[in-house]
Amino acid sequence: MQRLVHALDAAKDTRSRKAKVRHLSALLKSLSREELPHAARFILGRVLHANDARNLGVGWALLSAAAAEVSGHSIHEIGLKSRELGDFGDALEVLLPSHGKNLPLLEVPKLIERVASTPDRIVKQQLLTELLARTAPWEARYLVKAILGELRIGVQLGIFEEALADAFGIELDVLRKASALTPDPGDLAGLAADKKLDSASVVPGNVVAFMLASPTETVKEPLDPALTILEDKLDGIRAQAHVWGGQVRIFARGQDDITVQFPDLAMVLARMPRQVVIDGEIIAVKPDGSARPFQALQARLGRTSPGKGVIAKTPVGFVAYDCLFDGEPILHLTWKERRTRLEALPVKTNAVIAVDASKPLEPQIDEAFAAARKRGNEGVMIKRSDSIYEAGRRGNAWRKVKRAFGTLDVVITRAERGHGKRAGVLSDYTFAVWKGPHLVEIGRAYSGLTDVEIDDLTARLEAITIEQQGPYHLVKPLIVIEVAFDGIQSSSRHDSGYALRFPRIARIRDDKKPAEADTIETLRALFEAQLDTGHLEKPPQLGLFD
Repeated sequence: MQRLVHALDAAKDTRSRKAKVRHLSALLKSLSREELPHAARFILGRVLHANDARNLGVGWALLSAAAAEVSGHSIHEIGLKSRELGDFGDALEVLLPSHGKNLPLLEVPKLIERVASTPDRIVKQQLLTELLARTAPWEARYLVKAILGELRIGVQLGIFEEALADAFGIELDVLRKASALTPDPGDLAGLAADKKLDSASVVPGNVVAFMLASPTETVKEPLDPALTILEDKLDGIRAQAHVWGGQVRIFARGQDDITVQFPDLAMVLARMPRQVVIDGEIIAVKPDGSARPFQALQARLGRTSPGKGVIAKTPVGFVAYDCLFDGEPILHLTWKERRTRLEALPVKTNAVIAVDASKPLEPQIDEAFAAARKRGNEGVMIKRSDSIYEAGRRGNAWRKVKRAFGTLDVVITRAERGHGKRAGVLSDYTFAVWKGPHLVEIGRAYSGLTDVEIDDLTARLEAITIEQQGPYHLVKPLIVIEVAFDGIQSSSRHDSGYALRFPRIARIRDDKKPAEADTIETLRALFEAQLDTGHLEKPPQLGLFD
């Protein structure tokens, strides 16, 4: 564990991508073949194999109880130190006793496996106590971060891939193609070390990295109308359905297994006549099968075991738009060929529109966009019919035309330090609009600004900070920003009663004073406009005894 911790410290302490790659590459080179897969998972904040669907079942309560037993400090004291430092792992490094011992890396997965294998909370706590008692404080800092899914050292998959390629002398493009088909970083590291990356392939049950579309509001690059098709951009959650041998697994875009959240979908998909992997969208549906707004789908999200009442109240459907495996891997086939295979399967498919090559393209895209919005969908997808499925890649073969629903001028009320390369700056901003003489919060944004703008805004926000707790800054309401968004929904999370969908910062409005920011009345009018067009549903009115 010592070498791993030193490498993680070095990666965390630099904002240089090249330096992070260098530190991690040196670590990966130094490990034994047996240690390599476990370290690879740990670098990306994982403690179980990617195909292990078990929930570790460990949260702050169990870990703090174990830490209290090992350290002699009360749970209350541990909580206070965590708030002071802004991180539970950092608090344990300070509070746990240093006994001169180090935990061998190969012992960690053995202990984690025992924790994952028992449903008994008392036994889990005993095992966590044993783990912390055998670990040096600086090792425990990273162990608990990884267990809680909070290993924030500024290392994402791309940096890990670069380090792995460098460590084993592999071309980065070759490694990334294998990575897109190998969901577990430990397996990927093993293939790299054994020079077997060419054996990576689509296997039903193993999530494939999703092909991504480049966002655009207008299409400036020339397109070949003869090779262009249009389809609606659905307003649901991207999902990948794997069916093989009577088994079904459904993965979200973040590669999380969400099968248990949608048992009704799994039952329908299990009827496939052969092994398939399908790319598509999960949407909430009306009795006639047409789409409901994303707002309705939220009733189904995050439920590990939805009851019959929830399923009946919010039925869902799977709309397919691509096929990755049809008895055999077919990523290498063109979109047109994959579409033919998809349409032969018993699954609902997203309708496509062939572009008329004899007419100007832009008006056709505008017309398709307006029609998609009228049907309650987000926008339009533009795809090349001769493109292969580039797993894990974002390019111009697929483009998504999404236009902001609107913009608002808002006032920053709070700021938070970012993660990874933004760990040293305030890059997450909570903002508000006026409700009479008071500001009420409506959302948070962290994208849209350049690094230079973020650095400048950090200095300005630090100068007007009223109160600081760890990474969080409460600031004087002096800075106005313009925020673009894709919709508004009701929310109990904010004191305004509303929240913006997909907010992003359009620009800093130094030309406006805080008093000139938008009001709750403007927000309410935009919200009601969505109700009128069917992009939102009115919440049900509860009766006296509901």
